[in-house]
This record gives sequence, C-alpha cells and structure tokens, in this order.
Amino acid sequence: MPTRKPKHIPFAKRTRSAQKRAYWNVQKNILRAAPILGGKFYSRHYMHGQNGWIDGYFLGSSKPIYYNFSLQTARYAYKEKVEELAWERSYEIAPIETNPSIFDRTVKDPTSGLYVTPAREPHRYPELVGMTRLDWSQSQLPDIANGLEIKVFEQWTLHRDYHSGIGLHATIDVPFLTIEAVNDFIDRFMQTQSAFKGKDALAFRHEQIAHWGIEPNAIAHPWEWGSEVEEQDDSLGEVDPTLQRASNAIEREVLLGSGTPVETMIAKLEAHVEAGRALKGSAD
Repeated sequence: MPTRKPKHIPFAKRTRSAQKRAYWNVQKNILRAAPILGGKFYSRHYMHGQNGWIDGYFLGSSKPIYYNFSLQTARYAYKEKVEELAWERSYEIAPIETNPSIFDRTVKDPTSGLYVTPAREPHRYPELVGMTRLDWSQSQLPDIANGLEIKVFEQWTLHRDYHSGIGLHATIDVPFLTIEAVNDFIDRFMQTQSAFKGKDALAFRHEQIAHWGIEPNAIAHPWEWGSEVEEQDDSLGEVDPTLQRASNAIEREVLLGSGTPVETMIAKLEAHVEAGRALKGSAD
C-alpha cells in the first residue's frame, strides 16, 4: 500500500506546543555551544575562520520565534554568479553534446560474464578550443570576475514557509564568516527583524576571492570540534569538567521549561566557568 508523504506545515501554523518544543531545542543547542560560538547562535557547520557560507539558528526577540538562517559572504555570492555565467556562456557557444544511450555503450565482460558500462570520456568541443565544458568555464572565471559587470548586494530576506522557524537568507560584506562576523550580523538583524537590501552594489576581482569552486562545509556540533578547534585557539580546546557540569545543569533547566531568560542562563554558565577556573588556578 503506498504511503502518503506528510504535508509540509509552515512554522506559524504548527501547534503552539510544537513551536515551543522546537524553540527549546534551538535554545538548548545555543546554550550548549555558547562557550565556543558566543551564546547568540548555533550551527552544525564547522567554522574554521574562512567559511564562505553556513546555516544555523538563533532566537527571535520573543518566544517561540527563532530564525533558521542561511548566511553567505558577498564574495561567495559573487563567485557563484561568476561561475554560473561562465557555464551559461559555454552552452551559448557549444550546444550540449550527443549523449549515447547507456545501452549502446554496455558490453559483456569476457572474464566475469557481467555486463558493464565503460565510463564515457569527457567531450572536448571544437567551439571551446578543444577543451571540455568544465575546463573552458574555469578558464573564463578571471576575465568575467575582473570585468566587474556582475553586482551583488548586502541583503537579507525572510521566508515564512519554513517548517522549522522563520527562514532567513542573508548576504553580508565580510571576507569570511567568522564567529564574530556572524554575531555582528545577528545584532544588526535584531535591530529591525525585517528584510533589508543595501544601496551599494558590490563586485570583486578574481584575486580577491580566496577559493574558487565547490566549498563544502564539514558537519559537526561545536562541542565536537575537539582538536580542530585546539589548533585555532588552545583556550577553546581545553577539556573543562566545570564547563561540562555547568552546561548540563543549564540544559536541564531548558528541558524542564523553567522560563529563565537566555541571557540569565548564559551569565550563569559564564559565572560557573570562571569560578571553576579560578579555583583550579589557586589549587595549581
């Protein structure tokens, strides 16, 4: 018997109890990640200091509102548009190659007796000076980028059709998405909590963009970063049992729905950590 896919329900139309549970879960993760991310947001993307984009969550000014954000740098947005234009131009010059049917290329392996399909060699186009489509597109990136014809803007838009929180798509003019840059963006957004578009168009030369091509992000909770974080900042990589105990205690408060404001919980966490480290220092 076929199963029906559950209907997507926007966050605003979910039950109040479902909204609160989702809010508390985000709040819990923000608090647990506070010693590393600063207590304003949570992301499962490993932040190494040179991210071009990340996804994450932060709380709104009133319960149970929280924002499900997708954040990118203006340089990353510019790079994406340049690469897309290069790809589109390759099709204007050279239409797509004829792709032989997979059955036409399937042969029987005399050793195993199985039918196999050899990998197809990348097609080289005479119109693209004998290059593959990918290689030709890559070769065009410097000229397109340095032409500065493409423009991007600092901007963010709200999307209320998300199942989890309110969607927030944002582009900001910073070299990389560091923890400090994300926290600064959240402060800016929270002043109005509304859509925004900057007046100044932005464009970048090829050498101003550190990385071209696909930019994957490793998935890991901030408290799982471990040795990778230690390499960036030894103070964040320390194993601190006081911190763990304080974090666990605050997590219990969240799960019990104590109603304690986030700022108060973070202050408690910081106070516990400082007291524990001071005690440890005097013992040493």
